[in-house]
Amino acid sequence: MSSATSLAAEARGLTKAAKAAEQANNLEKARSLYLQAASKFNQASTLTSDKVEKNTQYGLAKHFYENGRSLGKQPGHAGGAAQQDLPLSQDDLIVREKPNIAFNDIGGLDNVKEEMKKAIIYPFTHKKLYEYYNQKSGGGVLLYGPPGCGKTMMAKAAANECNANFINVETSTIMSKWVGESEKSIKQIFTVDRECEKAIVFFDEFDAVAGRRGEIEDYAKRIVNELLQQLDGMDKNDNILVLAATNEPWAIDPALRRPGRFKKLIFIPPPDLDARKAIFEIYLKKLPIESDVGIENLAQNSDGYSGADIRAICDDAAEIPLQEALEGKEARKITMNDFRNVIGNRQSSIIPWQRMAITQVKKSGEEDIFKDLMLFDK
Repeated sequence: MSSATSLAAEARGLTKAAKAAEQANNLEKARSLYLQAASKFNQASTLTSDKVEKNTQYGLAKHFYENGRSLGKQPGHAGGAAQQDLPLSQDDLIVREKPNIAFNDIGGLDNVKEEMKKAIIYPFTHKKLYEYYNQKSGGGVLLYGPPGCGKTMMAKAAANECNANFINVETSTIMSKWVGESEKSIKQIFTVDRECEKAIVFFDEFDAVAGRRGEIEDYAKRIVNELLQQLDGMDKNDNILVLAATNEPWAIDPALRRPGRFKKLIFIPPPDLDARKAIFEIYLKKLPIESDVGIENLAQNSDGYSGADIRAICDDAAEIPLQEALEGKEARKITMNDFRNVIGNRQSSIIPWQRMAITQVKKSGEEDIFKDLMLFDK
């Protein structure tokens, strides 16, 4: 039996030959070689136990599979040679997990948490009460807001609070321009969801698969149509909730955002003071800091920064004494002055997003829908 290493080596040889054939304009030969290489890389990914190596080999398999398919006829085309298929498995599309984070672990944003409890958790945890008032659980909730502000963390916490399976969909793995492939992947995802006793399925970067149909290519329109069909079927199962997150809610097809599909839109804002304190506490625990470093002070001076920005601030502050030590100076702890220097020279990553968001929402004419976002337009 071939090892993962030998299979990967064979695959690399095939890709080299495929590139040579492609350069010589022998496209049929190049296509065949690319598909053979994809098959070898795919086999290699199944034989290694190292997760990073497995993902690397599978990523190469997908890459060269698409290369091969782009050079010839689609599978099943009359008169075309039979091609090897590289179907996505459930594990490739979906990450099942039981999140270990709760709302109490997320500092601040109390209003947002309460909105999410009403929309997501209470319908699951107080099902009979909701049935009494003829209110259904399940459906869809769209989380939107600036990047790096914890939309994924909030989604995981919601799944944990209602003791549901958290099914994290990698949207990049379901995108394909070939007829029917992406639609099949979406059907497969919702089939898996329906097999769960209680599940939250999470689509991150939802705009990547749910763009406005008047502004996207035909293959992407088919994906949106399939999503509409699957979401319309959600009313038959009130134990499944679809959560989606996006930095660009204005780019999502309006039909997906109407009641009955995504019943609630929740704005996840930049972290407030309490949230920034909590984020600094998390990162500062791992760093050697002087006694003059005050979390309250840092939180007050980072208003408008995202969680990702705060992490970068901590990393950059640590870099200052590290660089000094590398230059031969005595190693020292990180001081408040280091943090001041970093914050003074770092602009919030949210500011460019705010400008773009305001422009795009005004362009779409949906200021009333995204009122929370338009508060940035001061």
